[in-house]
Amino acid sequence: MTGSDPTAALLRPMVLHHDSEAARISLVPEGALLLADDAIEIDVTVDAGVRLDLVEPGGTVAFDMRGRRARWDVRIRLGRDAVLTWAGEPFVVAAGADVARRFDLVLAAGAAVAIRETLVLGRYGEGPGRMSQHSSAVLDGVPVLVEDLPLDATTAPGLLGGHRVLCSVLLLGRSALTDPEAASDRLDLEAGGHLWRRLGAHAHEARLPDAWAAAVRAIG
Repeated sequence: MTGSDPTAALLRPMVLHHDSEAARISLVPEGALLLADDAIEIDVTVDAGVRLDLVEPGGTVAFDMRGRRARWDVRIRLGRDAVLTWAGEPFVVAAGADVARRFDLVLAAGAAVAIRETLVLGRYGEGPGRMSQHSSAVLDGVPVLVEDLPLDATTAPGLLGGHRVLCSVLLLGRSALTDPEAASDRLDLEAGGHLWRRLGAHAHEARLPDAWAAAVRAIG
C-alpha cells in the first residue's frame, strides 16, 4: 500500500484479529490522504478457504490538488471458497481535487465478497472536485460488473440527479434473502449478485445500513 514515494507506505494494515482461518484488518492512514501526486496501490489476496474482513477507522479526503492529480488503485484476488468483507468509510473528493480510482476484483469459484462504498463530491458547503472511477469484477471467469463513473462539476448533476453522495453495497458470490427494508435500492446483476445504491445530499442520507446487514448475513 504505497504512495508516490515507493518507499513510503501511506496506508498501514493493522491486524485486529487472526487465526488459521480468518483475519480482521484495519487500514490505517499514516498521514494526510489524498494529496497531489499520491499514487495509492492496494493489493489484496485471500487464499482458498480463508476469510478476510477489512475495516477503515475513518473516511478519506482527497484535498485540493491545484491542477495536479492522484491515483487510487485497488486489486483484489480471492481464491476458491475465499471470503472478503470490506466496510469502507466515505471517500470525499474536495473542491480542486482530481482523482482517478480503479477497482479490479477477481473471484475464483465459490468465493464471495461484500463491499461498502460511499463517494462524496465536495465537503460541506463547497463544490465537488473531479473523480473518475473504473470498476470491474470477474467471478469464476465470467465478467459480472464493468462500470465507468466520470464525476465532476459538469457530469455529476446529470449522473447523480443533483445529489452529491453515492452510497453502494456490492455482494458477489452469494444471494441475499429478500429484505423489504433494502429491496427498493437493490439491483440484481445478470450474472449473479446484487448491487445496492442510494443517492443523497449528505452522507447520512445515503447510508445503506439494511443493505450492508443483508450482504454480511449472506456472506455468513
